[in-house]
Amino acid sequence: MKLRKFADSEEQKMDKKLIISDIDGTLLNEKHQLTEKTIRVIRQLTERGVPLVLASARSPKAMEQLSNRLQLETPLVCFNGALVMQKTKTRFNPLYSVSLERIDVILVYQLLRQRFPNIQVSIYSNDRWLVEEKNHWVQQEEQIAGISAEVIDVPNFLKEYHPVHKILCMGSENELQLASKELESLDIIGITTAFSKPTYLEIVNNQVSKLASLQFLCQFYGISLKNTVAIGDNYNDMPMLQYAGIGIAMGNAPLTVKEIATLQTTSNKEEGFSKGLANCFGLDIMNEKVF
Repeated sequence: MKLRKFADSEEQKMDKKLIISDIDGTLLNEKHQLTEKTIRVIRQLTERGVPLVLASARSPKAMEQLSNRLQLETPLVCFNGALVMQKTKTRFNPLYSVSLERIDVILVYQLLRQRFPNIQVSIYSNDRWLVEEKNHWVQQEEQIAGISAEVIDVPNFLKEYHPVHKILCMGSENELQLASKELESLDIIGITTAFSKPTYLEIVNNQVSKLASLQFLCQFYGISLKNTVAIGDNYNDMPMLQYAGIGIAMGNAPLTVKEIATLQTTSNKEEGFSKGLANCFGLDIMNEKVF
């Protein structure tokens, strides 16, 4: 797949001051790894003074290792935009937060535990990942995310006034489909549900989006939305790809995502991240042609 280049227009000449990037399927290749070209491109952008912000469904701690390896000092957009955190030497400081309503969390949690006992339900609050027990689903996610869950009395935790940014349900495809339909039938207007993969159902506040986080970051950095570049590969990336100054869709993105983007790059198997940003910013990757 070839890259779609910009025409010689004002859009091409815009002053690009901020990049927001999805992680899985975008920044990382098909093996969930950073490539050397990706690291090289990000370092060139950093040297130019262009901040890159990572945005993901992941928790802050699950994003920290990537951020450190890339030597980024920018905020982290976590839980698909429910939380924006700034890492310091000793802690994560919340900059922007859209948590679930407490009554909605209790209602959803009670329903899932009573009706679907085989579904593993995780609670994410700021940088904490909370579970009642560590079963094979939790152990699997610990390996993927590279962090450890905290075993606590979740019902007691929910009785207190802690923010809950995401509920993650892990289980069989069939049970999660049934759970999703039952949650829809409750018509809880404050939540939205989405499958991040067939065995993962994520629940967040219905006001959460990566675009809303990008708009916050524009205020944080004092720049216009038209001076931003967004890059992603999935449906939850569509709003930010559509409304950023330049939206770059990965080659592995669904057709619907590609159609709303300004620019289309190759897949994450073919250095799509590094090629897309190199094309957008006129970078040279080790004297290689990137498009």
